[in-house]
Amino acid sequence: MEIRFVRPEEEAQLARNVLTAFPSKTPESLLNNMGSELVKPDEGRYLGCFDDDGTLIGSTLLMDFQMNVRGKLMKMGGTAYVSTSFLHKKEHIARNMIRVGIGVFAKTGTPVGALHPFNPAFYGKMGFGYCNESVMYSPKPQYIRSYGDKSGLAYAGPEDEEEILKFYRNYAAKTHGATIHPYMDKHRIFDMPYVVVCRRNGRITGYLTFEFVEVDHYTDMYHDLAVREIVCEDMETMKQFLTFFASQVDQIDRVRIYTYEENFHMLFTNPDSGENRAFDGAIQEVGRKNMGYMFRIFDIKEYFRQQDHCERPASREFTLELKVDDNFVVENSGELYLHVKDDRVELTDGPRADVVLQTNIADLSSLVMGAIPLSAFLWTGRMTCSDRSYEQDIQNAIGWSQKPKNYTYF
Repeated sequence: MEIRFVRPEEEAQLARNVLTAFPSKTPESLLNNMGSELVKPDEGRYLGCFDDDGTLIGSTLLMDFQMNVRGKLMKMGGTAYVSTSFLHKKEHIARNMIRVGIGVFAKTGTPVGALHPFNPAFYGKMGFGYCNESVMYSPKPQYIRSYGDKSGLAYAGPEDEEEILKFYRNYAAKTHGATIHPYMDKHRIFDMPYVVVCRRNGRITGYLTFEFVEVDHYTDMYHDLAVREIVCEDMETMKQFLTFFASQVDQIDRVRIYTYEENFHMLFTNPDSGENRAFDGAIQEVGRKNMGYMFRIFDIKEYFRQQDHCERPASREFTLELKVDDNFVVENSGELYLHVKDDRVELTDGPRADVVLQTNIADLSSLVMGAIPLSAFLWTGRMTCSDRSYEQDIQNAIGWSQKPKNYTYF
């Protein structure tokens, strides 16, 4: 068995492998671009697993992102389209490709990575932790608050592309959990059928993307409006978008808004989804929560070399000993010492420590991304702390209070 990057002459094998793994979720554009990607990668590099006869039996796409982690842009390795041949299931091919992929990223100075899981338990065994979540709200237009003004809205044209991309990337550079990718950003936004931009005082203050989705009614006049992405710099821009949604009562059944904002239903007078999925005696379902990407620290020492700041200053100077279990990347396992003073975190040699935090790499990855707070890990016993009086200082030093936000699927 050999794991290496796929060559251009192996395109047909690669396409078959991806299609059989994702028969209903392989974009036509991915297949159309596959040949050129193998020659000059824009989206990412295809890693392949080959048997002794040179037949491709597994593949994955390795993608180079920038991710905002705790307010700092870092190199992030995205793993996508993990595909194993139908004839070679349960032979640890995916696990071996993920391990090699992590090594590839680590060699390029990429300390963290992420992927969208088909099975969280499967990737949890490889050290990926829970990360961001999103909610789909689907109110009727008449129950969306209208503010009377949508004069700044217009469909985006080709001449607006660069300005919209610049707006998004400025947003991502300031938003914990958001990603930047030179190929994905453009296609995520402009491959959508409709892009609406808001301009105020001559500049872009927000944009959204949407498409129509057929619904099962007795007339073909009704559709749902699916809003895949909505990015605003302020509430005044959001009010214009909401007014636009609220005005669609004659043609749109429901507006499906995909967002990471957990309190978005405050903007509706009736947030009921109409799905009759409420439970425990309740009547209305407010929204449907979805799991986003899982996150992993690839190289723990390099991660803390770059993440040298606290979210809030520590109440006292102390040295934290992290006892980390990583049975997938053994170089990460062992003791790590962090000296915390004021708002700075510094790797140190130890061995003296004031407090010890014991964890596995997946839970540590979720903690540093703010997906789950330290208090929850200690409450469940997933982590142990030698002195609970340091709990808040540890949270401030290596955790994050804001949950990660991201629209990019890969």
